[in-house]
Amino acid sequence: MKLSLTKKIVILITCVAIVIGTFAIAVYNKGLYDVIIDQYGHYSFDVCKLVAVELDTEPLVKLRDAVLEIYDKATNRVMSDQWGTPEFEEYVSQYEHIVELDEYKAVLAQLRRMQEQLDVNCLYITWTDIANECNVYLVDAALEDPCPPGCIDPIFSDDPQTLLKNISGGLKPTISRTPEYGWIIASGMPVFDSQGEIVATAAADISMNNAMDELMGFMRYISLAFLALTIIVCVIAILVMNKLVVKPINRLSNAASQYKTNKNSFSELNISRKDEIGVLADSMVQMEKDIDQYINDLTSARERADEMDKAANIDALTKVRNKRAYDVEVERLNGCTDPYGIVIIDLNGLKSVNDNYGHEKGDISIKTVCRIICTVFKHSPVYRVGGDEFIVLLENRDYDNRDQLLANVKESFRVNEADDSLPPWECVSGAVGCAVCDREKGENADDVLKRADEAMYENKKTFK
Repeated sequence: MKLSLTKKIVILITCVAIVIGTFAIAVYNKGLYDVIIDQYGHYSFDVCKLVAVELDTEPLVKLRDAVLEIYDKATNRVMSDQWGTPEFEEYVSQYEHIVELDEYKAVLAQLRRMQEQLDVNCLYITWTDIANECNVYLVDAALEDPCPPGCIDPIFSDDPQTLLKNISGGLKPTISRTPEYGWIIASGMPVFDSQGEIVATAAADISMNNAMDELMGFMRYISLAFLALTIIVCVIAILVMNKLVVKPINRLSNAASQYKTNKNSFSELNISRKDEIGVLADSMVQMEKDIDQYINDLTSARERADEMDKAANIDALTKVRNKRAYDVEVERLNGCTDPYGIVIIDLNGLKSVNDNYGHEKGDISIKTVCRIICTVFKHSPVYRVGGDEFIVLLENRDYDNRDQLLANVKESFRVNEADDSLPPWECVSGAVGCAVCDREKGENADDVLKRADEAMYENKKTFK
C-alpha cells in the first residue's frame, strides 16, 4: 500500500519523537537516579561517621565483650536467614540476658536519640568476625522487629576478605530492594576507642522509598509530557504545517536545549495560547518549576551532609579539632616541604580529679587546660587527640617563635596551678613536649610526634 507524503512525514515524526523521547527519558531517569543514589549514599555514610564519633565507647566495649563471650562459646551458630526457626530461637535465647545489662540499655538509648535526631530508619552496632566473614549484632535500635544481640548476618560481597581488610575506612553504601522494606541504602563506619582500636561497627539503614516513588511519579509525568509533545507534533504536521506551528515548536525546542544554562528558559517563552501548544508550554513551565524545586531539595540535603561532616571534625567537649581532623593534617604534612613542629601537651592529674571530684569536674580540668593552650597558641590549630592529650601544629610565625611560645605555655600552667583562688579542678597544668621535623633524616609526621611525646614524658617527670 502506497502512503502519501503527509502520512510518511507523520510516521517519520512520530518514530523520531518516540525514539528521542524514549532516549531522553531513559537518560534523564538515569541521571536523576544517580543523583538520588549519590545524595543518599553520602548522607548514609555521613550518618555512620557521626554515630561512630559520638557513640560512647566505654559501655559499648563492655557490651561487645559480653556478647562475644557467648558467641565464642556457641557450638551451633545459626545465621539470620533462618529467622523464626526453632534452631534460630534456641541460638539467640543464649543472649536474652544481654538486653537487661546497663551497658546495652545505655548504648540503645544513645542510638535511639541519634536515630530520632538524624531521621533515619534504623541505627545498629555490630562486631565483624573477619575469620567467619559475618557480622554479629550487638545493639539494634529499630523500633519494629529489631535484630536481637548475637544475631548473625553474612557479609554480602564478591570479595569479603578484601572488604574486611579495609574495614577501617568504613563500609561503602549498598542498596537493596526487598518486598518487606522496599528500597534501603546501608552504610557502616568503624567505632574507634581512644587508643585508635576498632571497637565495633556503627551502621545505618535509610529508606529511599519516598524518593524512589517521587522519581517514578516524576518520570511518568515526563513521559506523558513527551507523549503529549509527540501527539501535538503529529496533529500539527497533518493540519497546519506552517509557520504558526513550526515557530512555537522551535521555541520550545530551543528552550529545552538551553535549560542547562538558563534555568528559566521555559518561563521566559511567555507563550499564551488556548491550543495544544499552549498546554504543552504550561506543562513545560510547571515541569521546570518542579525540577528546580527538586534540585534545590537535593542541594539542601547535600549542604546538611557537609555540615555533619564538618561537625565530625570538632571535639564535642572542648570545641577544638579532634583526632579525625589531625589525621587529615598528617597526610598534608607528609606531602609538604615547609618546616613545621609538633607540640604535645598532656594534662597532669586528671585521674586524681576524676577520682576525688567526679568526671564532670574532670571535664572542667580538660577545658581549662584547652583554654590555656588556645590562648598561648592562638595562631596555630589545636587538636584534642585523647582524653587528656592535645596536639598543637606549629607553622610559619608560630614555628619561628616556638621557643617563646613553649616558655609562655609552661609559665601559664605554672601560674594557673599556683592560683589559690581557683577550685582544685581548675588548678591544673600540663606536661609539654615539642619536636620539629628533620627532613634530612627523612622524618614524617609520626616520627616528629613520637619525639615530641618522648619530650613530653621527660617534662612530666619533673611534675612527679
